[in-house]
Amino acid sequence: MLFKIVLFLMKYLAGSNLLRLATSKLGIAIEAILLGALCSASIAPLQIWPCLVIGLVFFMMLLCVIKTKKGIFYTTILFFASYSTVSLNWLNFVMEDFGKLPFWLSHFVVLVFSIFYIALPYAVFNVIAFAFTKKRTESYLCFFVPIAFILGDFYVTYVLTGFPWIIPGYACIEGPLKNFAPFLGVKGISALVYIMSATIALTALRKFLYLPIAAVILCIGLMTEGITFTQKQEPIEVLMVQGNIEQAVRNNGSKSFEVFSTYWDKTEQNKDGFDVVIWPESAIPVVYQFQKDFLGDLNTAFVDSKQVLVTGIFSMDEEQNKIYNSMMTFGEDKTIDEKKIYNKRALVPFGEIIPFASLLRPLGSIFDIPNSSFSYGDAKQDPIKVKGLNFIPAICYEAIFPNLIRGMDSIDTAGIIMLSNDSWFGPTKAPMQHLNIARMRTLELQKPMLRATNSGITAYISENGKVLKTIEENKLACLKTKFYPVKGQTLYSKFGEIGISILVLIWLALGLYSRFKKQDLIEEQMNKLIRP
Repeated sequence: MLFKIVLFLMKYLAGSNLLRLATSKLGIAIEAILLGALCSASIAPLQIWPCLVIGLVFFMMLLCVIKTKKGIFYTTILFFASYSTVSLNWLNFVMEDFGKLPFWLSHFVVLVFSIFYIALPYAVFNVIAFAFTKKRTESYLCFFVPIAFILGDFYVTYVLTGFPWIIPGYACIEGPLKNFAPFLGVKGISALVYIMSATIALTALRKFLYLPIAAVILCIGLMTEGITFTQKQEPIEVLMVQGNIEQAVRNNGSKSFEVFSTYWDKTEQNKDGFDVVIWPESAIPVVYQFQKDFLGDLNTAFVDSKQVLVTGIFSMDEEQNKIYNSMMTFGEDKTIDEKKIYNKRALVPFGEIIPFASLLRPLGSIFDIPNSSFSYGDAKQDPIKVKGLNFIPAICYEAIFPNLIRGMDSIDTAGIIMLSNDSWFGPTKAPMQHLNIARMRTLELQKPMLRATNSGITAYISENGKVLKTIEENKLACLKTKFYPVKGQTLYSKFGEIGISILVLIWLALGLYSRFKKQDLIEEQMNKLIRP
């Protein structure tokens, strides 16, 4: 269908003023911006995953019109900056509400971030790909554009702390390509999307040889539906509490008892018959080391009820004067100590930690956000133990880093417990995007997730990425569920990014062959007749 549409448009527009406008510098710039915005419709809240493929196909066709490195650079910048700016417009709310930036400045900051951090690496790698292939369209489009964009994904994941929030693979959470997650992870899905889009674009340009590649990718995605690497175990009863406490209250140290009481009272009303109780990030807004007596009493209460509490809390390294955003268990046994604490390892830049704080904080309120003085937890930490089961702990922002979660997985981990506070996002689309990112983590490892948040979206996510139960946003409520632990390990869990590395190497080898192969024999003979 897409191919027919493209042929019709090419035939209709041939020789027209509209076609000349479309292929002009201004026309190409406008098209790149519109196609980037179209791709953003593929992620939450719209979640129309074909928009990603359609946007990429037409963008890659657009690249074939451009004849200069400069043109490739700016067009790629416009496409990815548009995709990022539209997808991340919730950042405006955070900066305006908590950073107290004016409307125009918040939008300018998001635009600058989208251009220079998100879009720039994709543009640089794409220019290198274009220069290397020396205008060989098939080689450039089919092989080296996908490789360039894959490298861009790795850049935004790892460089300068990383911010892989809108990796295109997340758009496929509802499509058939999601089935590649246990094999290749989210970046592998993105790579396959790039390859599939490139081959469809070549087909639309009458290079029919490449269409089967897209078909094979799609067919394998459909055929791998239902393949499992993990097995369900005996269930446990779980209660998750969504406190829905205003951020201003949570940030007020004098309101700590009020915050705790909200969760305690709601739990006491509903806890009968449950094995595990889960409260969200910083639900107990005190430092463990300063409140050991109080927390000892809390532990005794849960030991007596034969239940385990998993909750967000703060902890401290008194020798180094470091404060951590932490997760802690109570009720597992009669003792409480640092061994039952997990300290957050990935902190939100300019949210939980301010780079060069001594220099930046005096510059304005945007660099003086509450709770922005945390320290990084140790890179190597153990899973948390709950009712004799090992769980992968994750706190809020850590959800966007696949290797961080995967690194704690093993054949014996029963699932993932994720605590979050998404009230920072306000009435934006960010909570839904954050939830879908969490769903991808369950797909990669085939480990179910218990996700407790302050204001939403609290959810029980199955090992195949389905949201089984949830609480609507901005509501004080409890989620009661029978949770099924699992045992087993996916290929992605075992081998990490080896799979996508092999895929890239194969694609690079094919690309190099395409780039340096001799011209078609007939074409070569014709050239000899013309230029003997």
